[in-house]
Amino acid sequence: MKRVYLTLLTLIVVVLTSFAGTMDVIEKEQTEANIVGHVIEKKTGEHLPGVAITIDGTTLGTVTDATGHYRFTHLPVGSWTMKVRVLGYQTITKKFKAIRGKTQEINFELEEDMTALDAVVVSSNRNETTRRMAPTLVSVIDSKKFTQVNAANLAQGVSFQPGVRVENNCQTCGFNQVRINGMDGRYTQILIDSRPVMNALAGVYGLEHIPANMIERVELVRGGGSALYGSSAIAGVLNIITKEPLYNSFSVTESLSFTGMEEPDNNVSFNGSFVSDDQKAGAMVFGNMRYRKPWDSNDDGFSEIGKIDARSLGTRFYLRTSPYSRLVGEIHGIHEFRRGGDHINEGWPAHVSAAAAQLEHSIYSANLKFDWHSKDVKHHFQAYASGQIVNRESFYGGSDLLDENGNPTLKPNGDGVLEADKTLYGDNYGHTKGRTYNGGFQYSYNFDKFIFMPAEILAGAEYTHDELSDVMPIRSWTENSEGFHLYPAMEQKIDIWSHFAQLEWKNEKLGMLLGYRLDKNSVLDDLVFSPRVTLRYNPTKDVNLRATYSSGFRAPQVFDEDLHIGVCRGVAQKIVNSENLKKETSHSFNLSADLYHRFGDVQANLLVEGFYTHLTDAFATREKAEQPYEGFTIFERVNAGGAKVMGANIEARLAYKNMQFQLGYTLSSNKYDDPVEWGVTTELTSGTEALPDGSNFKKDVKGNFVNTSHKMKEMPRTPKHYGYFMFDWNAFKHFNISLTGKFTGKMKVPHTIEWGTGTAVSDIEALAAGKRTTGVRDAAGNMARCDELKDASAFFEFGTKLSYEFHLSEVTRLQAFVGMNNIFDSFQDDFDRGKYRHGNYIYGPTQPRTIYAGCTYSF
Repeated sequence: MKRVYLTLLTLIVVVLTSFAGTMDVIEKEQTEANIVGHVIEKKTGEHLPGVAITIDGTTLGTVTDATGHYRFTHLPVGSWTMKVRVLGYQTITKKFKAIRGKTQEINFELEEDMTALDAVVVSSNRNETTRRMAPTLVSVIDSKKFTQVNAANLAQGVSFQPGVRVENNCQTCGFNQVRINGMDGRYTQILIDSRPVMNALAGVYGLEHIPANMIERVELVRGGGSALYGSSAIAGVLNIITKEPLYNSFSVTESLSFTGMEEPDNNVSFNGSFVSDDQKAGAMVFGNMRYRKPWDSNDDGFSEIGKIDARSLGTRFYLRTSPYSRLVGEIHGIHEFRRGGDHINEGWPAHVSAAAAQLEHSIYSANLKFDWHSKDVKHHFQAYASGQIVNRESFYGGSDLLDENGNPTLKPNGDGVLEADKTLYGDNYGHTKGRTYNGGFQYSYNFDKFIFMPAEILAGAEYTHDELSDVMPIRSWTENSEGFHLYPAMEQKIDIWSHFAQLEWKNEKLGMLLGYRLDKNSVLDDLVFSPRVTLRYNPTKDVNLRATYSSGFRAPQVFDEDLHIGVCRGVAQKIVNSENLKKETSHSFNLSADLYHRFGDVQANLLVEGFYTHLTDAFATREKAEQPYEGFTIFERVNAGGAKVMGANIEARLAYKNMQFQLGYTLSSNKYDDPVEWGVTTELTSGTEALPDGSNFKKDVKGNFVNTSHKMKEMPRTPKHYGYFMFDWNAFKHFNISLTGKFTGKMKVPHTIEWGTGTAVSDIEALAAGKRTTGVRDAAGNMARCDELKDASAFFEFGTKLSYEFHLSEVTRLQAFVGMNNIFDSFQDDFDRGKYRHGNYIYGPTQPRTIYAGCTYSF
């Protein structure tokens, strides 16, 4: 693979060198060829700030300032095409001639366009293109939608798209994952500015780590994307595009929420943009501070939503090195302290709490990109480098210092003073480090005609290094009687050499793309070939038909956050890969019809998308028969059978004057080819019911319980249908009303229940009725099991937001807002209780009824 990489590098250098002589020398002279003007909204006549204006064939661009005006100075003399583009309005182009020593005025009137078909996206083919011309379907979640739902971070705003659902997977630590088309979050590739720097460690809590004020837009591609972005892009890709500096401006937002109408969640964020007078350089700075108090749903003293204390600071900047080249960089740092469990507000250390998940993350990310275009717009070269460093201090588990009522268990020492037995302290402290580095380049060339129609060829190569170290220091320092360390460090290093290429024929009506990606992953013996084929047909401007096939893969890793959830119960766990473990492979097919029509003042859009993914050699974990270490359990990752995921996504949008309505719905079937275990039940020696003391539980010759496995083909935690709606109405000037809703259909949720622990609601009721007793264990100390498969009811979250904007001056604004999420408090009501609760028994909406208010000051 290294030879392929070096050969491609040499080829590109030769190609660039061959036309290097045609590159124009940077024009340094003061041409005094200037363009000035303004941009207004056609319907209202109001000036529009923040509208992007670019000149085709160059990197020259600007935006309208706070008064809606723009200017270009010292343009290269010649004929050019100016393009005016902003999300929510139709794109306009005008031809003009830059004349030496002359200043011209060119003005624009923009008309609203809720379809955003001309919006620029980069996730479809690694190059900027409009949504209309993109070879694959790209959905865009812009910053306006984040504001509409009062989203403070990525997790709170990304689910308002068909096929996307965000869920909480741990009752104690509260980590979220995003499911696309029903597939687990591990199958979604999260990118920052198109770079895969969100590794397995950063991705676990990453949805809440990314503040909303850092995001310009999120581009969503459903279906396998490995032909473009590599491992883990089986379900889809979430590409977070960070904000660029537009014009000199500043804004600060304060938002205060009350989780469950009780506990405060305070967010303060700011953004500032600074652009040089000649528009050749600019920087955007953002910052965010968040403090959330823990919230206890069932008053058992243990949180269902944990404490968060987070800070983030970052910048994105650009430098135009010539009219045809640009350097763009982005740097940000995030620090978050997160704590769930008991006695949080009292300040108890994690290791003396009955159950705790405490994490402290320090994340540093950076990326740099250089773009060069030829003057004739045929050649485009891009080189990039990015990296992310993650340091995490953690504690999962708890101590045995507390009794069943949560009170300290003390005993007198030699002097008669009550003291705690220090041997009962929790020892599951951990230190985890993650390092991810990515670098590469790509080159594209536009043919006026290649064989039978215009085409673009793109080729590139990249290298990714990912390393992770995970250790529990206290356990690793301790040896058992045979000299084994209780928890040896987990080390993982992966090197990936990749090459990708694609050929796309395209015009206004037809697009055909053939592409592939070749990966050499250091944990796999063979090269991974991932092909990609797309077809786009636009019989008219308002009809977009697409068909896509793509192959994806997921390479095995030794880090898995599910194992840390187990540690929340005080049981340390570790995973190892089995011998001859194969990669997971997927084959994805998508068909879509994206239809648009205008009925007078009404703009309408209907999207229908069918999807089918066949997954082979899916990863599964099983407990190893031999356990050489004391103090924790080893699990082995193996290849299980396959799975089939299929269904349809439907989205409808309507816009009429000052009102917009959007509705999304997903219908899916997610099944394994062979039944997969979801839980177990301890077998009985006789009778139809277990006796309260467990005396008729079946045991083997070693005195350990014998369990029966329960299996099913249906993927757990996956509703067959779910959806959302958004309604936005500018009721009158400067006053806005937003209504939102999310629907989650019925689903099956596995529930691990241990006999007589008093954690599950059903177990608590059985204990109270005298049908069970505590302390029923086998020779190995294991509890008897009586797992259940919960048929979770449907949920509907309804929210509203009211806002009013005060115009304090021509450029100064103050917006005040108030709202409520999950008004009907549609929320899980059967959480486990106490220190031995199973943290992964959590489903449904991620927050209860929550009220909020705040304001944004900008100029």
